[in-house]
Amino acid sequence: MPVIAVVLGLTLLSGCLWAPELDRIRRDIENQIPGASFNKEVAFSLGPVTLGLAKLIVNFIPDTEEARPYLKYVRSVKVAIYEADNIPSDFSVKLPRGLKKLLDKGDWELAVKTKDDNATTWILYKSDGDSIKGLYVVVLDDDELVLVRASGDLDRLFQKAMRENMNLSRLD
Repeated sequence: MPVIAVVLGLTLLSGCLWAPELDRIRRDIENQIPGASFNKEVAFSLGPVTLGLAKLIVNFIPDTEEARPYLKYVRSVKVAIYEADNIPSDFSVKLPRGLKKLLDKGDWELAVKTKDDNATTWILYKSDGDSIKGLYVVVLDDDELVLVRASGDLDRLFQKAMRENMNLSRLD
């Protein structure tokens, strides 16, 4: 038990629970909407060490059996959720610079861009041949800004989730 406490303490002290990359995206969006502000509700970053610890811990928690098989496909996760204040109903936001840089490098692609009356969404993915290795999701509406970046063997994770939740025996 002392070893787990030391590992957990080192991960907390190493900054693994902070997501500065996502905060830069937030600032860029905030600068595009005059008077808008975003107050952090949740922000964390879990890398291989922290996720490895999570994989170990869920083995000892009875109600987590559904999550266990999915964790093996995830290498890192960054999540930030901000409460949005002073967002005008007719706001307009361009693709944040950080996401544009990923697209300009050529290893990320824009899968979804939607804009309706009160929400804007971007979903980017990074592929390695025929497999999805990265996912970036940005959703902004009148109330909230949600940012998620994940990496790992995500196509296998999605296939597993679809097989189990849609009763599909095989996905090609």
